[in-house]
Amino acid sequence: MDMTKPTAILLILLMTLSGCTNPDSSNSKEETEDQTVLIISANWAEYHDSSNVDEVIDFSINVNSSIPDSWIGVATVIDPNGNQISDLSWSRGYDSGSLYFTPTIIGNYTINVDLQAGDSSQKYVVEGGNLSHIVEIIPPEEFPPIIIIPTAMIVENPEMILLQGNIQHSSLESCSMFFNFDAYQEFPISLQINGQWSTIIDASNSQNNLIEVVATCGVWSQLTSYQNISLIYVVSISDSDEDGISDDLDLCNDGVENSWNSNQNTDYDSDGCRDITEDIDDDNDGISDYDDGCFSVIGWISEPVSDFDSDGCHDLDEDDDDDGDRVDDVIDSCPKGHLGWVSTPNNDWDGDGCHDFIEDLNDDQDDYEDTFDSCPLGEIFWIADTNTDFDQDGCHDLFEDDDDDNDGINDYNSTGDTLDLCPRTPLGSLDIDESGCAALQRDSDEDGINDLLDQCEGTPQGLVVNDLGCADLDSDGVFANVDQCPSTSGKWTVDSLGCTVVQLPVPWTVSNSLSGPMQIVPDFTVPTLGATFYFDEVWTGKDVYLFMFKYTSSSGTSNSNIWAQNPGTLIRSLPDNTHLFYGSFDTSYHNDVMDRRTAVENSLNPAEELKWNERIHYIDQRANSITGGLGDMISSINNPLYMGIDRFQMARESGSLVSYPSGSTDPLHLVFEPEQWNAEFPVEIRLQDPGIEIITMMDFEYHSGGWGGGYSSKRNVTFPANLSSYDTLEIYHEHACDERSNRYGKSDGSEGGCHEWDYEANLYICDPVDVNSCGTEFVRWITTYGREGRWLTDLTPYLFMLDDNDFRQFRYGGANRGSLTISFLLSNWGEDDIAHSGEFAFSGGQFDGTYNDESKYSRQFNFTVPTGTTRVEIVSTITGHGFGQDNQNCAEFCNHEHHYSMNGYSTAELHPIANTNDGCKQLVGEGVVANQYGTWPYGRAGWCPGQDVKQWRYDISSWSDMTGSSINNLHYEGLFNGQEYTPSDGVGNGNRNIHAEIWIVYYQ
Repeated sequence: MDMTKPTAILLILLMTLSGCTNPDSSNSKEETEDQTVLIISANWAEYHDSSNVDEVIDFSINVNSSIPDSWIGVATVIDPNGNQISDLSWSRGYDSGSLYFTPTIIGNYTINVDLQAGDSSQKYVVEGGNLSHIVEIIPPEEFPPIIIIPTAMIVENPEMILLQGNIQHSSLESCSMFFNFDAYQEFPISLQINGQWSTIIDASNSQNNLIEVVATCGVWSQLTSYQNISLIYVVSISDSDEDGISDDLDLCNDGVENSWNSNQNTDYDSDGCRDITEDIDDDNDGISDYDDGCFSVIGWISEPVSDFDSDGCHDLDEDDDDDGDRVDDVIDSCPKGHLGWVSTPNNDWDGDGCHDFIEDLNDDQDDYEDTFDSCPLGEIFWIADTNTDFDQDGCHDLFEDDDDDNDGINDYNSTGDTLDLCPRTPLGSLDIDESGCAALQRDSDEDGINDLLDQCEGTPQGLVVNDLGCADLDSDGVFANVDQCPSTSGKWTVDSLGCTVVQLPVPWTVSNSLSGPMQIVPDFTVPTLGATFYFDEVWTGKDVYLFMFKYTSSSGTSNSNIWAQNPGTLIRSLPDNTHLFYGSFDTSYHNDVMDRRTAVENSLNPAEELKWNERIHYIDQRANSITGGLGDMISSINNPLYMGIDRFQMARESGSLVSYPSGSTDPLHLVFEPEQWNAEFPVEIRLQDPGIEIITMMDFEYHSGGWGGGYSSKRNVTFPANLSSYDTLEIYHEHACDERSNRYGKSDGSEGGCHEWDYEANLYICDPVDVNSCGTEFVRWITTYGREGRWLTDLTPYLFMLDDNDFRQFRYGGANRGSLTISFLLSNWGEDDIAHSGEFAFSGGQFDGTYNDESKYSRQFNFTVPTGTTRVEIVSTITGHGFGQDNQNCAEFCNHEHHYSMNGYSTAELHPIANTNDGCKQLVGEGVVANQYGTWPYGRAGWCPGQDVKQWRYDISSWSDMTGSSINNLHYEGLFNGQEYTPSDGVGNGNRNIHAEIWIVYYQ
C-alpha cells in the first residue's frame, strides 16, 4: 500500500514581463523579449514513500509542455551518504518519463528530475517543471532461524556423544551457532553451506542432562532461536507401553494405546504419543492438530514472529498466506495484516489482502488513496494517468467519470451529445464558461493569447500583440498593458508609461503672492455651503476653475443679468474639467449663494447633479474678505466678478461678454473662457516636450508697434548643425499685453492694458546674403481685439528655407505693441519625407473684379519636378482684407474660392466660416482668443481675430510628371460663387486685398 498518486497539480503562474522597468535593465529586457517562454508542468504519476533494500524501485512522471515534445528530463538519485548513484535507468516518452534503480543502502534516497528544453539551439526561457521526491529504504522482513534437532537423546556412551542437526533460514550465510553444556559455554558450532551441522561432546563427568543450542541469523535484523536436547543416560531401558519409546522420553507412557511401535508414520514427533489417537500436536509446534494447517518439520514452536496467523504453518517456508485472509502472500499487499477475517468483495473490494475498513487506504487499488478518491469503490487494478484519469479524482474516465476534467460541465448529456467542448481543461483552471472551456483554453479576441494570460481582452483583430495579449492601440510604441495614457495622439514624445506631457497633470506650484493676471495663484481656503474648499488639496493638474461673483453698487445697480442666468444652460456648456464657483461681494452673500444652489439643483437632472456635485462650489464668505491666492486675484484683477485659474495654476481674467452683432451681454460667453484655457494648454505644454529642440528668437521682448519705426523688430537666429535631421518645424508665439491685462479704461480717460485693433502681423525670413531683403513671409498672425494670445503654428513645409548651421535674420512686423515671445520648435517624428526645396508660385491681389486678370497678376506657373522628389504639394497662406470698401465687403467676408488645376485635375481651398455671425466664436477650441472686443465672433475669409493663419496644403504628386522629363503647368484662380467677383461699386477700385503666399514645395 505504499504506491500512491499525488492529488494536486503544480500551477505555473506568469508575471508579466512588460511594464515599468528600471532603465538600467533595458538590455536584459530586450534579450528576454526575443526568447520564447517554454512552460513545463509535471507531476509524479507513480512514486514510493518507502521500499526495501536490494529491491528494484520504479518511478514515473507525467509532463505537460506548452510547446509539444520540446523537453528532456535529467534524472539524478542521491543516496543516504550524499553520493550520486550511477546505476539507474531513465527513459522519456512523448509526455511521460520513467526511472528505476536498486537501492543498496538503508536510509533516505533523493530522486530529482530536472526538465529542460530539448533543443539547445532554441533560446527558450523555461519556467517550472522540476520534480523532487524522497523515498525511505528499509530492511526486508526477516524471520528467526529454525533449529532442527531431536528433543532427547539416549546416551549409552557419555564419553562421546554425537550431536547433529540442521538449521533453516533465508540467509544461511548470516547464521552463527553455539551450544551451552557444562564446560561447553557458547561453544561454537560449524555450519555447512546447506545448514547441516555436527559436533561431539564428552559428558562422562557431567551431572547435567540438558544441552542448549542457540542460533542467530539475519542480514539486517539479528534474530535468535533456542532449542534444548535432553540427555537420557542408559542404565536400564524401560518401555512400559512397548511402543519403542523409553519411558523417560515417552509423554504417553501411561497412554491407553498399547502394542504399537513409534515410528515417523505413527509418531511423527517421537514423543511416545500415538498421533492418530493420543497426540493432539503431531508436529510438536505448539498448535493443536485441529487448528494446525501444516504437518511441519520438527524443531520449531509457533510464535507470532514465525507463524503470524498461528495456523501451524511456518511462515518462512510453508505458509503461502501468513495472515490467513485467503490472499496468498505473493499478491497480498498486507501479508501480515489484520487477523481473523477472510477477504471478500464486501471487505476487500480490490482483493489485495488489506481489510478495507481497517487497513486499506486505497480500496480499489487505483493509485488514489480513499481520502482523495471520488470513486473509492470504483474500477480496480488500473493505472491512473492523463489518458485514464485526467482530473486525478480516482474515477476512471472511460467507465465511471461523467466529468473527466472536473470543471463542473459533464462530458455528455443523457443522449450522448457532447456538452464539454474542452474535455481536457487543466485542473485548477479559472473562469470556466458554459462550454467547459477555461480562460486558459479560450482566445475571445483571437489575438493568439489565451484569455488567462490576456491582460487586454477585446483587442481589435489584425493588431500585433505582445505575450500578454496587448496591442499598441494608439500607436505610441507602448503596449496597452503598460500604457497609462491609451489615447495618445501623434507627434508627442511618449514616456515609458505611454504618456506625453500633454496628457500628464501639471504639478502643484508653491507661490506666496499674486499681483495681477498670468501669475501663479497661491493656495487659498474658503468655506463653502456644507464644506471647506482647500485649493492645494483639490488641485489635480488637469482642471480649470471659473469664478462668478455677484456685486451690487451703492446706487443699486448689479450684475444680476449675468448672476441670475439659468445655471443649467451654463453648466451643460462648460468643459468637463471645470470647477465652477459662485460667490458674492454683497452683505447678503449667504442668501445669494443659497439661492444659486437652489437654482442649480432645480435646473439639473439627477445624472447631471451627480456629475457636477463635486465641481460646483458655493463660497459662504463675503468676497471682499477672502484671503490667500483668491483674495489676491480679487484685489489685483481689473474685473474680479468673472475670472479663473487655468491648468498652469495661472490667474486669468475674463474678456468681453458682449455678443456680436446684437451688442447685448451674453452670459454664456463665460463658457468660452475655460474653453480657451484648455485650448491653450497643448500650445504652452508643447515647450516642455523632451523630444523638441527649441530655438528662441524673442523671449518676452517688447515690441513698440505703431506704423513708424516701431513697426518692425529684427532678430538673428542660429539653427543647429543637425537641422536637416528634423522633419517637423513649428513656431510658438505669445503676444503679451501691457500689465498682462485686457484693454481697459483708466480714470484719466486713457486706455491701459492691451492693444485695441485686430491687425495682421508677420514674421519674415531675410535673404541669407542680403539681410536687408526680408520680403519672404514665414508666419502670419492676426492680432486680437484688446486681449493677449498665444499660438502654435505648423510650418513644416518651410523647412527647405533653412539649412544646417544656418545663421538667419528674421523681421517681425506688426502695428500692435506688446511683449513678444517667438520660438522655433524642431522635432523628428519619422515622417517618410522632408521638404527639400520649393518655388514661389502665386501671390494674391485686389479682389475687385481684376483678381484673375493675367495682365496684372501671374496666374499660371510652370515647374519641373526635381530629381529624387517623392511628393509635391501646394502650400498656401491666404487671408482676405478690406472692410467697408464695398457693400459686400467680399475680400474679407466672402467665402471666396481658390482654384488650382493641372493636367485634368483640380481642387479648391474654401473659407466656409466667412460671413457667419459666430464663425470665429466656433473656433475658440482651435486657438481663437475668446471674448475679445468688437466684431471678433464674425467669420472672415481665411482668418479670425486672435489666431494664427494656418497653411493650406494639398498633395499634387498624382497630378505631376514626377520623372522631371516634362514641364507641369499649374493654373490658379480666385472666384466667388464659381465666377469672377464683380464689386457693387465697379471694377478696379482696389483696397480689397487678398493676401496670398502660394508655394510649390518638393519633398524627398
